[in-house]
Amino acid sequence: MSEIQEGDRVKYAPFHQAYDPKASKSQSTGEVTHVNEKPKKNDPEHKTYTILNDNTGKETTYGERSITEVLDE
Repeated sequence: MSEIQEGDRVKYAPFHQAYDPKASKSQSTGEVTHVNEKPKKNDPEHKTYTILNDNTGKETTYGERSITEVLDE
């Protein structure tokens, strides 16, 4: 997946579907409001993304594996 940046619109799977996000029937869309760079010992490139949900207006932070697609504007 390409480099996700603040302002990107994405499609993502909710937490309870994260075991296989791409196969999830329940997907949401939203805007990335913040890229959180929080390196882990075994993965220095680890990032999470705070996403503003289009339907609820709430922000939640997700890992990259929950994001299934970067949407074109």
